[in-house]
Amino acid sequence: MINLHIQAEQADTVILRKFILPFFVIPASAWAVGANDQPKNQLEEVVVTATRFSQRAGDLPIGVSIVSAQQIKDSAASTLPELLQQLAGIHTRNVDGSPDPQIDMRGFGITGNQNTLVLLDGQRINENELVGIRWSSIPLDSIERIEVLRSSGAVTYGTGATGGVINIVTRAAAPGRVSGTGGLSFGSYSGTEFNGTLNAAAKNFGLALSGNALQTDNYRVNNALRQMNLQGDLRYQFTNGRALLKFGLDDQKLELPATRTEAQLRSDRKGTSTPRDFTTRDGAFVTLRGEHTTRFGELAADLSFRDNHRTALFDDYSIDSFNSKTFVDSRSHVWLFNPRMKLPFQAFGMNHDLVLGANLEWWNYGAQRLTGAETIPGPASASILQTDVVATQQNRAVYLQHAITLPRGTVVTFGGRLQWVDNKANDRFNPAPQARDRQSRTVYAYDAAVRQPLGPAFSFYGKFGRSFRIATVDENYNQFGGPSFDSVVSILEPQTAHTGEVGLDYQKEPVRARLAFYQINLNNEIGFMNVDPFRFFANTNLPPTRRRGAELEGSWAVTSKIDIFGNYTYSDARFREGSFGGVDISGNIIPLVPRHSASAGGTFRLAPTTRFAATMNYVGEQVLDNDQANTASRRMPDYVTVDLKVTHQLRKLLLSMAVNNLFDEKYFSYAIRNAAGTSFSALPARERNVWFTMKYQFN
Repeated sequence: MINLHIQAEQADTVILRKFILPFFVIPASAWAVGANDQPKNQLEEVVVTATRFSQRAGDLPIGVSIVSAQQIKDSAASTLPELLQQLAGIHTRNVDGSPDPQIDMRGFGITGNQNTLVLLDGQRINENELVGIRWSSIPLDSIERIEVLRSSGAVTYGTGATGGVINIVTRAAAPGRVSGTGGLSFGSYSGTEFNGTLNAAAKNFGLALSGNALQTDNYRVNNALRQMNLQGDLRYQFTNGRALLKFGLDDQKLELPATRTEAQLRSDRKGTSTPRDFTTRDGAFVTLRGEHTTRFGELAADLSFRDNHRTALFDDYSIDSFNSKTFVDSRSHVWLFNPRMKLPFQAFGMNHDLVLGANLEWWNYGAQRLTGAETIPGPASASILQTDVVATQQNRAVYLQHAITLPRGTVVTFGGRLQWVDNKANDRFNPAPQARDRQSRTVYAYDAAVRQPLGPAFSFYGKFGRSFRIATVDENYNQFGGPSFDSVVSILEPQTAHTGEVGLDYQKEPVRARLAFYQINLNNEIGFMNVDPFRFFANTNLPPTRRRGAELEGSWAVTSKIDIFGNYTYSDARFREGSFGGVDISGNIIPLVPRHSASAGGTFRLAPTTRFAATMNYVGEQVLDNDQANTASRRMPDYVTVDLKVTHQLRKLLLSMAVNNLFDEKYFSYAIRNAAGTSFSALPARERNVWFTMKYQFN
């Protein structure tokens, strides 16, 4: 049903694409290496995502990208999704005008959010619903680094890691210091943001707080956004370990302008046909973590709770009278418990690291849909119950990960995960038997990988693994799929995938580069299939599919004043076989996956206190959403955007100006075909916009 409220627009072919693109696309990277950073520190960067324990990035037999706090500060990106879009193999699309676009790693299209696992300090923040990641609830100023693992993480984290894992690691307060920032940003579309941070720490105890309040009318009519976020953590360091308490609150209200038809895009690009639709989201989370080091190894455990409340109003403007609105009110909460241990030892003249862990998860969901007449504006008159869905999911899992360092630096890892999943869902409003279902499944994941150094700069890596995804509650529920056009609950089979990848790394300061080739074969992929007219907007287990691609990325610290980066991604996503509604889809392209994409840019230090950053993003043409038959008369056009940012430090005051979509490209990142395949609807993206920021820093 989410597809009914998403749209996008055709972009013009511009000379910019012919001249700017070749200039920017250099044989370079996932991110620019800061010239002020020590090469030794760069090569010994530590990550925690792969095993949930600290580990040198160079010891991982997989392709990993690390974005540091300094690189975030130097970039032209103003938001976290803009930053991630600049990494190889990552694509974003905006389907509602919010600052929380969908993320897609390695070509999953509209289900990218469900196949990309996002962590905040190692804790899953993906929801068990078809809702997006709350990127905007994580201030950029609070981030210490971002760790990106592609097509990895299923053994350690479980469901939803087929495309990869993004772990956002927040900053701890520096011992013996009190510091912070206070800032004001303002810009296009009546946008205003207040943000601030506070860090205070003694020798063993530290407090870090960050928050922001944003309001903007946005580019479209009926797309105003109001949101507030607060995050913090308390950390205590003791002799052989540490304890952490992390918490957060967020609140958002967003008006929904919906899609524009092709004709409307030409006549009124900014307009809306849904002037009363809106959605709200508010939530809270708390995580308690303990870590302890013994003479045998390391012990750690997390206990986390997250609560979310969402509402949405959708009007039916074609019958603007009796029972012509739908109001959705949903709430979910989840408990997570993750104990684990790391045991290093030596055997047969080799170093070993063995990680053993368990994951326990309890998830509860409830949602009501109500209808009402338009005699009273807003949801107040929506009092007639249509559906009353309750659902639960319990996950219990155990896993192990074993790494062996062989002579001459060869690293071999292998691991496995066994998980028991219990699902129940019920529409209490509908007494029919098809309105309730339950399912218990045992699923598993495994991986094996090797990294072989080839001299002082080059190293080869290869890996193979199996991952899985469990359907969300929205994918198991169909409001109109029953025999009387009533509700149906049908819990889908788990999606499984086999992934193979080989790659070559080059690391010799001031240059870094990576080349990788991968293939992902999926069975029972969970997605929406529009080809069969009798499915009535139902999600289903698709016929076998395949993702195949290549990624080239690199960076170069040219001088002490200039860093440049660039990357290119090739992605081919297709159905391997199958037919729906009498239509053979064997070999067809999966919608919303660009075949070609590229990013490039750099940071230029014009003076000791002044920096200039520029980034170009190119996204190739895509098959329109819901066009699994590949019969639409056209495809979603390619587009190029260029962003600039200038920052100047004036003692304790940081001044910056950011210009997004510098050349005013008329584009959209999402489009959906009409029923006949002769046209489309789209969500037009923002035109050129400018933001100014003033930030006071104290310590």
